[in-house]
Amino acid sequence: MHHPDKPLDDDLLYQLALGVAGVSGQNVFESIVRYLATTLSVDLAFVGRVLASQPTHVQTVAVCLDGHISDNLEYDLAQSPCREVVGQSCFYVRNGIEEKYRGDNMLSTLNLTGYAGAPLNDSTGQPLGVIAVLHRGPLPDRRRVEAVLSIFAARAATELERLAAGEALRASEERYHTIFNASVDGIALCTPDGRVMDANPAFCRLYGSSREELLAAESFQFVHPDSQTRCWRFFEAASAGQSLQSEARAQRKDGSFFDAEVHGVPVHYGNAPHLLLIMRDVTERKQAEDARAQLETQLRQAQKMEAIGHLAGGIAHDFNNILTSLMGYVTMVTEALEDRGDTRLTRYLERASQSGQRARDLIQQLLTFSRGQRGEPRPLFLAPLIDEAMKLLTASLPSSIVLRTELEPNLPPVLLDPVQVEQVLMNLCINAADAMQGRGSLKISLRRAEQAATLCASCHQGLSGPYVELAVADAGSGIAAEVMERMFEPFYSTKEIGKGSGMGLATVHGIVHEHGGHILVDSAPGQGTTFRVLFPPLQGAAMSAALPAGETQRTNRRPQLHGRVLLVDDEPAVAEFMQDLLTDWGLEVTALNNPIAARDAFAQNPQAFDAVLLDQTMPGLTGLELAQDMLLLHPDLPVILYTGYREALDDKAAKNIGVRAVVRKPVDAAALHGLLASMLPNGK
Repeated sequence: MHHPDKPLDDDLLYQLALGVAGVSGQNVFESIVRYLATTLSVDLAFVGRVLASQPTHVQTVAVCLDGHISDNLEYDLAQSPCREVVGQSCFYVRNGIEEKYRGDNMLSTLNLTGYAGAPLNDSTGQPLGVIAVLHRGPLPDRRRVEAVLSIFAARAATELERLAAGEALRASEERYHTIFNASVDGIALCTPDGRVMDANPAFCRLYGSSREELLAAESFQFVHPDSQTRCWRFFEAASAGQSLQSEARAQRKDGSFFDAEVHGVPVHYGNAPHLLLIMRDVTERKQAEDARAQLETQLRQAQKMEAIGHLAGGIAHDFNNILTSLMGYVTMVTEALEDRGDTRLTRYLERASQSGQRARDLIQQLLTFSRGQRGEPRPLFLAPLIDEAMKLLTASLPSSIVLRTELEPNLPPVLLDPVQVEQVLMNLCINAADAMQGRGSLKISLRRAEQAATLCASCHQGLSGPYVELAVADAGSGIAAEVMERMFEPFYSTKEIGKGSGMGLATVHGIVHEHGGHILVDSAPGQGTTFRVLFPPLQGAAMSAALPAGETQRTNRRPQLHGRVLLVDDEPAVAEFMQDLLTDWGLEVTALNNPIAARDAFAQNPQAFDAVLLDQTMPGLTGLELAQDMLLLHPDLPVILYTGYREALDDKAAKNIGVRAVVRKPVDAAALHGLLASMLPNGK
């Protein structure tokens, strides 16, 4: 061994460098510090690295104290002479280092007075740490110490950089495995021929298999047969270096299937091309998309129905005005002919009046439909209604359909809207004709039914007791069980696209249950289908109020009235008829078509009129608004509003401002005559 203060010659430095270069093994840093301490004959030698998480601190990787490997330690650079070295240059203090760095406890504890250190940098020049020696006395010659440190520093820096790279690789692998195992998406590493090399827990859960089962499986064993060809093409494209995305049907271990979204990323593993598969179960998403598409279809259908409703409402409003004049004049002619005793013409006019009333009900139904409102149920007998509906059905159905009816007599009345009942009957008969493909026998029956406890076919609620049963039976092929479960759903149809809205039976369901009824369906393959619609019968006093649908009562010549009436209606034909009607009753009538002009004329002399008749729907000023202006000038004035759609007018609001009555179009002449007779001072 050389004397500590004797400079090293070049040959010795060369031999020392060879010796350091030969240091290897897992304890390379321990070998370096031991060799360093022995070469310089110092008490302490160590190699430390800067902490990546805390750059102001150094953690030793090897310490040789008094010839023995000691425990590693961590220290603060700010209190240590190493702060002059890390990231800078060599630092040498032959003696008295403890006086300069009193905050370094290790110096005082071990009585160290000499210090020399060299920086450790990586291949890019970034600081890695420090290599240093300390002694309890003066250090050897500076040239000798720095020469030895530089030789050991080169090897220590190389090993530290390798250590950092290894740790970074292990950290990267740990992060990969953490992400791989924690991912909610299924991830698998596959060979180009489709075999699974590795799979994360989410991938295993997707298939209901263990990792071992997946790794032992043959290529594409867990792919739906319909997707096998697509998967081969997917893997071929990915093996060619393309990153791909697709959807496929996958098969679980238990044989069930699910829809999967698949991403394929080409990777190299073990120096061979592989494919990283990322899979996600999108079954619920696709179901949601299908449901959304169905909702969008329903929305479009609803928008179409709304547009049809607006169109129907407009047509109905205009036709109501026409019908008001038509029915009014028929009534006037009927009353005029009563004095002549011409029974034949009177009968003809009564039939015309009945048809007009039927048209009135249809118009009211259109108005109700256009505004999404309910109809007006009333007590009625069903048999006359069905007899009347048969005329329309005969004209609507193909002549190859044979219609038969069996109507039990003396049935109790039911509380129904006649127009909506006709709609139920029409929908059921059209469905029956379609089921028979336009040929066969269609039977409509009406009977009293004492129903035992059972479930409604559409609402699935229990029912029992007495009912009036309206049945439609066809000779078609019957209804399949899966169709029976859904046939009352809105927009559900088994017909071809464009040949059915899917609303027929849904409408039947809505109308029947709105009137407290239920539906039973008897069907068997090849034996036809019978829809049985059950309505609760009316009892007691309600029976006396029932009239056969469409039945009218003959009116006698009405007594004359006296008074001055202001009539305001923007429709000239209606205003002309109303003026003729009121004049025929003996009244003095002023008819105006402009509500604003009528308001101005009334304001000039509010006492000039004994009563006012106002149409509700007029441009510029509604009947209700005009009535309010008039009643401010003449609070006791009898005001009657008439409208084609009663629900559009708030009866309470009309009553609050002083309106005496609201009458529905087409105007019932008898009812209007009675109202005027009760309001006019000389009416009776």
